Amino acid sequence: MALVDGRFCIDRYEAALQRLDADGVWRPAKRALAVAGREVRAVPANGIKPYGHVSAVGAQKACERAGKRLCSSDEWVLACEGKDGSRYPYGATYDEDACNDEYPGRHPVIDLFETSDGVWDGVHMNDPTLNRQPDTVDAGGANPGCVSDWGVYDMHGNLHEWVADPAGIFRGGFYADAEKNGAGCGYATTAHGPRYRDYSTGFRCCADGPSPAP
Repeated sequence: MALVDGRFCIDRYEAALQRLDADGVWRPAKRALAVAGREVRAVPANGIKPYGHVSAVGAQKACERAGKRLCSSDEWVLACEGKDGSRYPYGATYDEDACNDEYPGRHPVIDLFETSDGVWDGVHMNDPTLNRQPDTVDAGGANPGCVSDWGVYDMHGNLHEWVADPAGIFRGGFYADAEKNGAGCGYATTAHGPRYRDYSTGFRCCADGPSPAP
């Protein structure tokens, strides 16, 4: 984890999930399934693709099982903006090559189903093959220019990230939209409740004070 302003710690990478198997060993969890009802914990996705299809409720539970918690909105923004309060995690000016925020297709949902009719629902938008398409989610750390002063990666683009808010807020944008609801670290979506999930919704965890966690 990265220590931010001496106040709290945040995972350097977006989250992947591990499941607790019957033999008591934690192994990679199956992607695109609801967290509710599964014994899963969050781990930083260093060198692997982070998990989408996670709700804020599921993200909080996964963080708690890892001995952490979901970041507050203020914590998330501070970790993104860095010491100088920059608009983007890497600085004040937009860099089209820094982060995973330029999907080259029409839209990942439209490209997969080859239509825009009848596909904007929980079934289609949680299809497990959406993020398997080319040019979608990148592995944690795959974009070395997309890092904040604190050493935190992919806070702009890649996947939306839930923060701890009872109304439901996710931040940062994702690989196919990182500007519609605000620029850079100011991006915030407030249109969905905390139980909402789709292929674009991920998260990362925070913890109080200095931590030995990875």
